[in-house]
Amino acid sequence: MKLDNLLSRFAITQFIRLRLKQVSLIYVLFFCWFAIGLDANADNIFAQWDQQLFDRVYDAPPRSEPMWTVMEGISEFGHYRSVMGLSILLMAYGDEDHQNTGRLLSSAYLSTGIITYGIKQLVRRKRPLDDMLGNPSMPSGHASIAFSAATILGYQYPKWRIPLYIGAGLVGFSRIYLGRHYTSDVLTGAAIGTAMGVLVWHNRVTLLQWKF
Repeated sequence: MKLDNLLSRFAITQFIRLRLKQVSLIYVLFFCWFAIGLDANADNIFAQWDQQLFDRVYDAPPRSEPMWTVMEGISEFGHYRSVMGLSILLMAYGDEDHQNTGRLLSSAYLSTGIITYGIKQLVRRKRPLDDMLGNPSMPSGHASIAFSAATILGYQYPKWRIPLYIGAGLVGFSRIYLGRHYTSDVLTGAAIGTAMGVLVWHNRVTLLQWKF
């Protein structure tokens, strides 16, 4: 009887976790769909809100100003070089646990990068300070990469989860401060990165069977 109760509770727990994953992915897709429409009408309230937030956060000091330099340094933690460099170091010089962490970081980075790039090409949103469309703005690649890495590392090292997410949030803030992205770009990137990190972590057993 006790075994039946335990199995029943386990089945309910697994069902709830599955539903939470599905709800999280639906949320990300909905948020991306919502964000895509922000430039469709420059007079809508959401586009105005986005612009107002950008105007409040963005600063254009000389490059020598300390805060600008600090924000540029923080922003680099969301660059693909930082995440892939950490991943390679862990796989090359770490023990088995660290090597697995490096592999999961690489998997999260690749999946996040593909989705981020695809949405950028679909939305084709101009960056806040660009008159011409260069590298599209929506979503923020730095934010998506930073949050995917924070999610994987947060699962692997739970004690560091809050500082990791604070760091990822600072990366996102720096992108607005430096004039590279709107707030909605950063929030969309954060949602994508977090969702891909969760997806990779919960499929880690399968992914870690693929040696690379």
